[in-house]
Amino acid sequence: MTEDRWEIAWSHQVEGRVGAIACLGEDSLIAAGSVVRRLNADGDFLWRREFSFDVYRLEHDGTNVAVLAGTAFFLLDLATGEPLGEGRAVSGGFRDVVSRPGGGWLLSDRGDHIHLFNRRGRGIRRLRPGPLQKMIGWLDREILLAQDDDGCLRALRLGGDDAQRRIETTRWSWVSRLYRGRLLVQHVDGSLQEGVPNPFGWDRIDRIPGDGLVPIQAAWTGEGWWTLDVAGDLIRLPPGDDFERRPAGDLLSSNHADRMLSATRNGLIRMWIGPHLVSRRKLLFEEIASGEIRRLDWEQRQVIFEAARDAEDSGMISRAIELYESLGRAEDVRRLISIREGADV
Repeated sequence: MTEDRWEIAWSHQVEGRVGAIACLGEDSLIAAGSVVRRLNADGDFLWRREFSFDVYRLEHDGTNVAVLAGTAFFLLDLATGEPLGEGRAVSGGFRDVVSRPGGGWLLSDRGDHIHLFNRRGRGIRRLRPGPLQKMIGWLDREILLAQDDDGCLRALRLGGDDAQRRIETTRWSWVSRLYRGRLLVQHVDGSLQEGVPNPFGWDRIDRIPGDGLVPIQAAWTGEGWWTLDVAGDLIRLPPGDDFERRPAGDLLSSNHADRMLSATRNGLIRMWIGPHLVSRRKLLFEEIASGEIRRLDWEQRQVIFEAARDAEDSGMISRAIELYESLGRAEDVRRLISIREGADV
C-alpha cells in the first residue's frame, strides 16, 4: 500500500436502486428506492425515512437535508430524520436543488422556472430564467452559476433586478459542481479543463492533461479532484502515466476533505478515506491486535500454570517442572527439583 493511497473504510449492500448519496462530514446519506438512511462514520445505520416515491436527489446544509422524490421537495432534520413540514410539489417535479449561502433552498423544475424557499421549506418566490440543465454553485451570496439547456454557463443574479447573462458562448458537454470557486468542464471535443469562473467569464481556465476521460461525477478533496468515468472507475486528477482506475460505481460525493462516498445503482455503497485516515486506522488496528496478543498470551500462561499445578498435585513432578520452566517460574522449578531429589534419596 502506498502512502498516498485512498482505501475503503467500510461497504454496504443496500436494497433498492440507489438514486442519490451525500457525504456528511464523517457520516453519509443514502437514498435507495423510496428510503433515505443516515449512516455514521463506521457505517452503522442511525435513522431511516421512507417516502411514497423513489428519491433521486439529496442536498444538505449541515442542519437539514433536502429530498427530491416524485414531483415533490421535502426537508428532513439531519439529526433525527424527522420531516419538517409536509413538502412542496410542482407539476412535472423538480430537477435540481442547492442550498443558499444565507440559508434556504433554490430548486429548478423541469420546465423553465426556479423556486426559492426559506430554510424551513416555505416558498418565497418563483423566477423564470429559462430551462436549466444544472445548478452549479454560488459565485457569491446572490449570484448562481448554472448550465443552461444549450450547455452554456449562465450567471443568475437572484436579487434586485434578477438579471442573468451567459458568461461565455462555449457549449460544455459536462460540468461539475462548483467547489471552493473551482469547477471542471468538458468540451465537446473531449478535452477536460479546470477553471475559476466569475460573473463575466473566467479568472483562469486550464486544460487537464490526459485523453479519453469521460467523467460523469466529480468530487473535490483536500488532495484535489477525483472523478467517476463512464466505466464506473474512480480516477484522481490529473492522471499520471501509471494512474490507477479503481471500481467505484455510478455516484460520487465527498466531504471536501478526507472522505469520499461512492455507490453503484444496484446498491453497493463504499466509504473511501484519505491517506492520513488510512495511517491512523492502521495504527489503531495494530494497537488492538497488540492488546489482543497480550490478552491471549496472559490467558495461555494461566492455562499452563493451572496445568503445572495439576501435574504437581498428581505427583507428575517432571511434567510440572517442564511447565513451570516454560513460564520462567525458576523458584517453582527449584522447589520441585528439591522435592524430586529428596524423593530419590
